[in-house]
Amino acid sequence: MSTVVAAPAADRGPIDIGFVFKQGWRLFVKDIGPLIVGALIACGLSIVTLGILAGPLTAGLFGMVVKRVRDGQAPKVGDVFGQMHRFWTFFGAAVVLAIVVGVAWVTIIGGILLTTIWLYTFPIMVDRGLRFWTSLGESKDLVVRAGFWEHLALAILFAVIASLANGVLAVLATPFLVAAVAAGYFAASGRAAELEKV
Repeated sequence: MSTVVAAPAADRGPIDIGFVFKQGWRLFVKDIGPLIVGALIACGLSIVTLGILAGPLTAGLFGMVVKRVRDGQAPKVGDVFGQMHRFWTFFGAAVVLAIVVGVAWVTIIGGILLTTIWLYTFPIMVDRGLRFWTSLGESKDLVVRAGFWEHLALAILFAVIASLANGVLAVLATPFLVAAVAAGYFAASGRAAELEKV
């Protein structure tokens, strides 16, 4: 388990949305093969298992990007299974988020707000090895410190991309969104230098 301490909030300004998308695209293109195949495996197995593997395999996708940024190592397709040792943690996280955020989306505003403050829950769990409930609070604090309104705009843009993507586009959108959320997490954590050196 790797524990990373974020830079002090005073050293950072609001997150740069353009920077997040640029770095997310760079991360996606850098490992486009493993990420696309990994996303296909994750989506396929999630459907076959009626969502049971969705959480752990989504965590595995984030793990692939974290491996590239934090450790400087090229991810392999098999890394999509890299978080299976924490199966119950990520399974529970996915179930809780799907129910709570899903219900909140009925009001639209509630869905957007919860999606925004909990945007980095999975990246934090993967990168720092924290428990789900702790990661929810850490994500909220990180979003607030690095600019709530900028993150609100990011969450809306991500939601629009996800909703418009279907068929072949969904195959590309899923790994790109994972890479972009991970890029946002590293940028908001004051670790932009790690992104830029990839």
